[in-house]
Amino acid sequence: MNNILSDVFALTYEPAPNLLVGRWLRDITDRSLLPPQEELLTVAQHHNRCRFWLLDMRSQQDFSSLLLEWLGSLLAQQVVSVLGSPVFIACVADESHRAEIESIGTETLLRQQAAHEFYPYFFHDEAAARIWLTESQDHEHRPPQR
Repeated sequence: MNNILSDVFALTYEPAPNLLVGRWLRDITDRSLLPPQEELLTVAQHHNRCRFWLLDMRSQQDFSSLLLEWLGSLLAQQVVSVLGSPVFIACVADESHRAEIESIGTETLLRQQAAHEFYPYFFHDEAAARIWLTESQDHEHRPPQR
């Protein structure tokens, strides 16, 4: 079942691997176009509090600080308290964004998130992201090695 949350974001639940898959449908530049967090949480709750998310952001031309802010506020708001912990998010980004993803700012965000059992990791390959999420389901309270 596809949930189109806006004209730029679609969400699907895949029961066999137990994944919530969100995809940006086109490039965004405006904060108002980011996916509504409440709707993401509602869909995750509806599917047995799914804590394994794949977010495909390859359609984004720029690796925007807005995306990092959105990811940070997702934790700050409610995700772990609503769904339980840990929560694993595989973000698939274009290879051209490697420098921004490997920056000190992104690394700092990831460490802060992990302290709250919220694990967003970045991948350039969707297959690798899916494998990581599947393996994460076998670990109680920590992500597998990447």
